[in-house]
Amino acid sequence: MPITKKSRRRSDLFESRFRDGSSVNFPLRQYLRCREDFTSGLVHLALLGVFCLTLVGFGRTINHLFQVHGSDLHWIYRVSVLVVIAVAVLGVIRRIWMKIQNLRELRKAMAGFRSDFRNLDL
Repeated sequence: MPITKKSRRRSDLFESRFRDGSSVNFPLRQYLRCREDFTSGLVHLALLGVFCLTLVGFGRTINHLFQVHGSDLHWIYRVSVLVVIAVAVLGVIRRIWMKIQNLRELRKAMAGFRSDFRNLDL
């Protein structure tokens, strides 16, 4: 593949530092990569938790609004809105659970890479 449109010279393949395991410090690089994924996963988990709490608070507010101002409305409106919010909360809780499972797997992988790196003869 040419470097630019006018260039006749072809570019070499990009050397990825994660492509092969031939380097001596490959387990260390993989450990650092997993650690970065783990920290970003923790931030994502915290944001999901805040979002879940926000949805619960929104549901309580909607329920209160229906109690105060919606006494002349049919009960099915209130129930249907609360069911939609409950489904959204359950979806977020499922995502939180899946993120926790993912973080557990990352911790196991990090422990394996850490032990591999410590056992290397440098």
